[in-house]
Amino acid sequence: MIPPQKSLFNAPLGHGLPIGNLTSQFFANIYLNELDQFVKHRLKCRYYIRYVDDFIILDKSKKNLHKLKQEITEFLQKKLSLKLHPKKWAVRNVNEGIDILGYFIKPNHILVRKRVVKNFKKKLFQFQSDLPLNKVNLDFVLSCINSYYAHFMYANSYKLRKHLWEEHFGVLKALLEPVDDFRYFKLRG
Repeated sequence: MIPPQKSLFNAPLGHGLPIGNLTSQFFANIYLNELDQFVKHRLKCRYYIRYVDDFIILDKSKKNLHKLKQEITEFLQKKLSLKLHPKKWAVRNVNEGIDILGYFIKPNHILVRKRVVKNFKKKLFQFQSDLPLNKVNLDFVLSCINSYYAHFMYANSYKLRKHLWEEHFGVLKALLEPVDDFRYFKLRG
């Protein structure tokens, strides 16, 4: 039942687990536990957050953040044979916002990343071009839409959720109805 692109059996020689595979998340947490312990106990970082292979460290000093980055880089290379991606790290002011896990987080609000919204609009367009839908396809469409809306719920997104419904659901409006101020959808009838 596993899609071929997510199966380890189909991975090219020398490549790891496919992205999005639950085992890749599980093993990342086990493998990167050493990084967590290093950052928390050796480097004494008070504000450290990690989700799978993405992490954030908050500190008042830019100089200290650059020093921490160097120490983490050395630790990852020596102990875990890993490298930080050269284009996926930055030292910046928190007021500029943090782009992580499908959100853009600012001190006073959280927005859904533009790319996530764009991908959702593409899905809605695709669903509408696949009409008419049978029961199996309709259940898939509903679960996909509700999955996106569950993601949106962690952001300040009421206007976005309402706008998407009003402007992008098209003929799907005849099949679905919003529940509880656009928190999720159910089948009509």
